Amino acid sequence: MVLEVNNTFDERRMYLLKGTSDPEAESFVVQQAVTIDGTSMKPLEPPEPSNTGRFTDAWVKDFHVSPFSSRKGSYALSAYDPFFLSQSRPRTINNTITLSSSKDHPKLVARIFSTGPAIDPSEMSLWFKIRFIASWWWVGFVTFPRIVREAGKLFFRRKLHVWYRPEVLKDSIGRTETVREQTIEVCFRKFLKERVEQSSMQMPLKYIAAGTDSKREEIFYPKLATTVPEKFTPDGLQFKVLTPLFYSSIVRFAHIAEFIHSEELLCDDKKRTFWTSDAQKLLQLLGEKQILGLDTTNLSYSNWMSRIQWATLRHLRRSPRYSTTKEVPQGKNVLRGSAYHDIRSFRLSALDQFVLSSCNHSQMEEYRIAVSTLLLSDYVAFGVPELIDAFDLCIRLLLCYVFVDTAVDWVRTLFSRCIFMTFSGVILSCNAVHVWWLFKRML
Repeated sequence: MVLEVNNTFDERRMYLLKGTSDPEAESFVVQQAVTIDGTSMKPLEPPEPSNTGRFTDAWVKDFHVSPFSSRKGSYALSAYDPFFLSQSRPRTINNTITLSSSKDHPKLVARIFSTGPAIDPSEMSLWFKIRFIASWWWVGFVTFPRIVREAGKLFFRRKLHVWYRPEVLKDSIGRTETVREQTIEVCFRKFLKERVEQSSMQMPLKYIAAGTDSKREEIFYPKLATTVPEKFTPDGLQFKVLTPLFYSSIVRFAHIAEFIHSEELLCDDKKRTFWTSDAQKLLQLLGEKQILGLDTTNLSYSNWMSRIQWATLRHLRRSPRYSTTKEVPQGKNVLRGSAYHDIRSFRLSALDQFVLSSCNHSQMEEYRIAVSTLLLSDYVAFGVPELIDAFDLCIRLLLCYVFVDTAVDWVRTLFSRCIFMTFSGVILSCNAVHVWWLFKRML
């Protein structure tokens, strides 16, 4: 059985359950279960196999679903095959799933079952289909408000502890990218491909982007490679982006190698945004002197305004404040958010320089605007770029209101002595939104 778990953060996790009839599944169930942080749990007892169409399995939980439950624990499923002996009995659904804590205490039992006979869509009449859709069309719209209402009851009435959402693990699927993150991902993919092709390391790289589009997975090969294998071998370097937050985070650093090093050293699985099969080789690939020593004076800007815009982006970057979420080995000198002065120069990052030198004008502008908005949000919007978008929408609505109000006044004073001044005000208010757009593009 393929079981897919979704949460309200647009993240997914798919489990392949083989059932207790499979010896491999039984060995997986009875083996010592280990939680995310390494704490051992009690062995999960395998249910007995059945010949009545009953499917049972148990597995370790590794996906965050509810803010009132941690990522530790285990699941147990008991389901009936609706097609088992379907000729001799009606097809019904009867599934029960139990969530247990890391101490093997049942926390939640959920059951879904049929309350009536199964409906065959091919046998439904037009009137029956209309009635069916009219009875259920509203359920999807009220699902999220219902979740919020129940969450409010658990938090305010029951005073349950809230677990902050961790980033997904390697086997899960992260949320959908925002438009800005999609823009950065396109440039980062090209940058990564160029680094592999120009690198002296004779090693292919398998890049897996966050998201579910058709270009999610791609393999890059060095140009100096004498032979290109037909398939990616385990000897190659694997690099998987776990969450689109990676793209929003990496552009905040002036030094890409520092970002990779900080995540590997300071972040545990709850905060990590990428996974790699070999961190040292990835650092060697993205931290070579060729990309850290580029001369920014040779970069070609389209005009003087572009030079000012990129200089503004460079000055918006600030020194990161590290906050470790895992134990650091003794002897490691780690800055833990304390006050310090960064003496390094905050030049354009290697990714910025690549975009300036290798991408076309439209991609370059989209990348610059996306990164500038993210960096600006750290100063004025608590690191939430959506607040800047909301402010932009309010400004445009205000300008539209001014235009309508000015147009009404112009109609009222059409034959007055101030026709010219009023007409000029109408023309200005008509283009106010366009002036605001031009102002944003200049920034």
